[in-house]
Amino acid sequence: MSFLDHFDRAHNADLQSWTPWLQGNALLGYVQDNFKERGLSFGLWQESESGLVIPSLSEGDLNQLFAKFAKDAYEEGLLWSWVGEPFPVKASVTDPTRFVMERTLTAPLGCLTFGVHLNGFVRTQAGIELWVAKRSQSKPTFPGKLDNIVAGGQPAGVGLFENLIKECAEEAGISEAQASQSIATGTVSYRYTDGRGLKRDILYCYDLELPDSFVPMCQDGEVESFERLPIQDVLAIIETTDAFKYNCNLVIIDFAIRHGVLTGDNTPDYASLCERRTQLRN
Repeated sequence: MSFLDHFDRAHNADLQSWTPWLQGNALLGYVQDNFKERGLSFGLWQESESGLVIPSLSEGDLNQLFAKFAKDAYEEGLLWSWVGEPFPVKASVTDPTRFVMERTLTAPLGCLTFGVHLNGFVRTQAGIELWVAKRSQSKPTFPGKLDNIVAGGQPAGVGLFENLIKECAEEAGISEAQASQSIATGTVSYRYTDGRGLKRDILYCYDLELPDSFVPMCQDGEVESFERLPIQDVLAIIETTDAFKYNCNLVIIDFAIRHGVLTGDNTPDYASLCERRTQLRN
């Protein structure tokens, strides 16, 4: 295993087996046959030469249509969990929100989705140490995997930094005053499938330098434990195992590149890693 393997895994989706769905001429997502056929029978979309096209309805009517479809899909066992959190549906980063849908439906429908990830780190005489979270065993996705100190999806109607502040409080007990010192550092993107859906994610990454005395405390039950580790130990875990949730590997590798821990002198795949941090394609 290598650092580059984690980028290969995160970019593993082959869209040849997925059918695009659109609003007018705007591509909004991709589906596989089970959701394609369920959507056709439900009246969610109709087939056309370019793919599946949803009805020409108002934003409010589309909200209701997709809410009903999500509820039916969940009751039929097509969705593996229910979050109850509306996510924006957009054709691109700059596209305004067209309507919203239940978060768990966005992956089966291959929507473009967004999230915030925070690297919480401490500077010591020996070097940088990184706080690592272990996900709760009760999480419906990736239970028990290692994670960033704070991470969360981006719901509708909330700003990115506003969402980060909220997630900091909920997941790690970081105060608003402290979380507000977080620095935006760029994005990491990928196109990933694990058989349950297509994740076309853009993660907005942040760094927060924490004092030596700080100890995170989870408030919402989503994190089982935290551990502070030297960055080289974290990178060794990433380079030799799949202990981290797949997208967190990318966020931490990006952190290590930006902080000069991984360099062209000590990392054979350095140039490729730098190139592949943001490679989202339709």
